[in-house]
Amino acid sequence: MSCSSDQRQAPPDSSGIITIDVNGDLVILDGRGGAIWSTNTSTLAKIAHAELLDTGNLQLREVDSDNSTRRVLWESFNYTSDTFLPTMKLYFDPKRNDTRLGMTSWRSASDPSSGNFSAGIDPQKLPQVVIWDGADPRWRSGPWDGRTFIGVPDTDYMYLNGYNLRKNYEGMIEFSYDNFNDSYYNRYVLDSLGIGKQFVWEEEKNSWFTVWSAPDTECDLYGRCGPNGRCSMSSSPICNCLKGFEPKYSGEWNGGNWSAGCVRSKQLECQKNGNGSWKGDGFLKMERIKVPDFADSLAAGSLTECEDKCQKNCSCVAYAYDSMIGCMIWGGDLMDIQQFAEGGVDFNIRLPASELGMLLNFNL
Repeated sequence: MSCSSDQRQAPPDSSGIITIDVNGDLVILDGRGGAIWSTNTSTLAKIAHAELLDTGNLQLREVDSDNSTRRVLWESFNYTSDTFLPTMKLYFDPKRNDTRLGMTSWRSASDPSSGNFSAGIDPQKLPQVVIWDGADPRWRSGPWDGRTFIGVPDTDYMYLNGYNLRKNYEGMIEFSYDNFNDSYYNRYVLDSLGIGKQFVWEEEKNSWFTVWSAPDTECDLYGRCGPNGRCSMSSSPICNCLKGFEPKYSGEWNGGNWSAGCVRSKQLECQKNGNGSWKGDGFLKMERIKVPDFADSLAAGSLTECEDKCQKNCSCVAYAYDSMIGCMIWGGDLMDIQQFAEGGVDFNIRLPASELGMLLNFNL
């Protein structure tokens, strides 16, 4: 249901009622009959009808004198809170540079006023879903490849369930999903602790159970190992500098404070020979990687072409190639890299030849 931020911060007590007023608006009244919320459609509908659909969408419709319903005046699916349901849409409007219909957590498990966590579409050149803690990213899905988010392992089911991220006719980026059959019910919730969860209904037990959550591990937390660090739950400690890098502040790093991340041990040597070929740098392949944030796309029809274009661009410090996305490149610091046990993509980091040495053909 739609509520302004102020109204959600002070929800009515249990004595409130919901009704349709003389103007055809859906309203919530407190125990004394005072209006504390209205759909405020600015349309004087002579007769209005409210219906809760099987999808969970509450619609307010205009009704003709013969009791046939006409246009939809207002619907709850246009106003999300902490829950994302099938056929609902999350939007980002690039014209206004803001997230519309993003999810917002409850303040606590018993307090539905707005919490500090939100989730929505991060409109980079390769869009992804992000959970924010205030203004700071807390978790991200990695880029969308047309079927799934490549930073979330084992999500091929998303394509089967009708997940879709695209630009609509208004130029807005929208993300939606639908169930692949009528007997499968699921929903997403952003809880008061900032964890996104997917629930599936189990008919036999007559209850919802959690099938996925994020962040789920310490490595899922955004930038856990700082710039140019790699996080792996199978390592001890979980944070390590990328090959060719060393801790920026070794004392803090060795003490378990990895936020400052890592810096290059040696500078890149990007050079061009007189015959037009390139020398001085090479690439080290890392497997099963959640690629870093801020990927840029580059027109390249193959992995070889992607590497070649990155090689010839001295500001390109890493590349990856996905058959659905194409060529992805990065410049500057590499943020939020995670090593997966399975899934992810091959990620190629640029290193000077002196650092590569015998590692040129080494796969992590």
